Amino acid sequence: MEIKKEDLIFQRGEGGILLSQDVILENIEGNLSVKVKPLTRGKIQEIYQKALSDDPTEKIKADNDVIVNGLVSPELTEQEINDMRPQMALAVTQAILAISLGISQKEIGEKTKEAVENQEYLLKKK
Repeated sequence: MEIKKEDLIFQRGEGGILLSQDVILENIEGNLSVKVKPLTRGKIQEIYQKALSDDPTEKIKADNDVIVNGLVSPELTEQEINDMRPQMALAVTQAILAISLGISQKEIGEKTKEAVENQEYLLKKK
């Protein structure tokens, strides 16, 4: 069976805006949900470059950029995103990345943990 164009691209609504969806935050008790939209490949690549930076400020910007570009509701200002509780910021980031990459929030969490452990290992070797 031949793949369809709709299976390859994110769907867009009026004005070319990526369609959002309600997602339950799997790592937070209480079945809390947010409305998020996926990040495009270009946006993920841009954020990834910041995340790889040696500058801690750039790494924080990378985390914030995921939320700024993917969270639709509730609407938060950049200052409010900076003030987010770490566990909530992580849960929202994982939800956005999960729909963007087509994998589960649990898998995102496992990959994140693995990346952090690898980074810590490399820092110890220096």
